[in-house]
Amino acid sequence: MTRASARSVPEATPLWLKLSSYLILTDEEKAYLSELERNILRQPPRSDLLQQGEKYRDVRVMREGWAIRHKALPDGRRQVVNFVLPGDIIGMYSTLFESADHSVTTLTAVEVACFPPDRIVELFRSFPRLAAALAWSGAREEAIVAERLLSLGRRTALERTAHLIVELLRRLTTVNMADNGHFTLPVTQEILADALGLSIVHINRTLRRLRDSGLIELNGQRITVNDVRQLASVGQFDELYLHLIRAPKRLERAFSGEERRPHAGGAGEGRRKM
Repeated sequence: MTRASARSVPEATPLWLKLSSYLILTDEEKAYLSELERNILRQPPRSDLLQQGEKYRDVRVMREGWAIRHKALPDGRRQVVNFVLPGDIIGMYSTLFESADHSVTTLTAVEVACFPPDRIVELFRSFPRLAAALAWSGAREEAIVAERLLSLGRRTALERTAHLIVELLRRLTTVNMADNGHFTLPVTQEILADALGLSIVHINRTLRRLRDSGLIELNGQRITVNDVRQLASVGQFDELYLHLIRAPKRLERAFSGEERRPHAGGAGEGRRKM
């Protein structure tokens, strides 16, 4: 485990890019995010960034690499709940809960930014627009988990696999880590099996079927989606749950104070009519 200082010149980090997809950030907000990510921690593959049942310590922002969120039964059987990608936050709710209800383990070498949970409280107090963007990020992760539950309960093996590939492509595109359908997938078939509730044999057969149909190409850890629209159709993918939208105009109006201004003939007129 090594520590290094972040670059002094502010840069567009994955978290910055992710939140900017929802709200257009001000220079002051960008500077705050850059300062928030100045303490960097590097960890090798198969390292636990968080263990189920342990007390929360630092909040961590994934800057480089992949990890998995997972839960396990006492006998060791594991369910991968979600993939942690660059721009995702580990321990965002550490100010609300004392102990972690899941584990996070790295799949690759990772670089994470660390800061104390009190900074989240400070952010909500001083940067309400950033706080709204973080709330959006947390709500989107909950929606991803709900969609995974739908996959496990109702989608076929082929649909589950196709859906997950399109989802990962969409999420990585937001943080500039996918290019024209190409992205790195540093995930073993065992991990895919744990994420999709399938056996390794079934995963292998399903990936071969997608590859033979020409929808994807696999070259080691490199995957190419040749026809995103058709693959999305196979997986019955509806990106609504990813909330890839700009913040509603009513939210921007609320931050600008417009919604608090009385309209002509407002409250005073109402009182005169009573």
